[in-house]
Amino acid sequence: MPHSLHEKIEHALAQRGLLKRDLARALNVSPQTATDICKGRSAVTLPHLRRLVSFFALRSDYWLDDERLEPSPSDEVSPERERRWRELLSGDIAKVADPAAFAKRLIEFAREHRDACAARFPDLPDDERAILNLPRRGAGHVGQVAAPLEVSS
Repeated sequence: MPHSLHEKIEHALAQRGLLKRDLARALNVSPQTATDICKGRSAVTLPHLRRLVSFFALRSDYWLDDERLEPSPSDEVSPERERRWRELLSGDIAKVADPAAFAKRLIEFAREHRDACAARFPDLPDDERAILNLPRRGAGHVGQVAAPLEVSS
């Protein structure tokens, strides 16, 4: 069942124990406009979406995905992740004509070479491991053969 944007906003407010006046302040709108947004009577503009992302610390992908009411951990805006992206975009990647397409190709390459990637970057956080289809850290050793046991006589 699809979930509308206004349902998701009301759900996020309720989960956090926030009021519509808190939303109004966050979106820089009147309390009546915040109520109208929550009731689906007023559209959410792009500036509103940006402020929703900032206020609830949930990525825009979550707000635009009408299949899910509950956000997943990967929907959360991580200050550390944002810092790393800013560093990446301020470097040479900013000179790339289409950074999103470039990132897609890098992710595809890392997925194709997942064993080498996992070995080269053992400290990848779990959210980045999930994007690359790498096992979570400490996820176990399914399929690996253990070293032979030494039996003392």
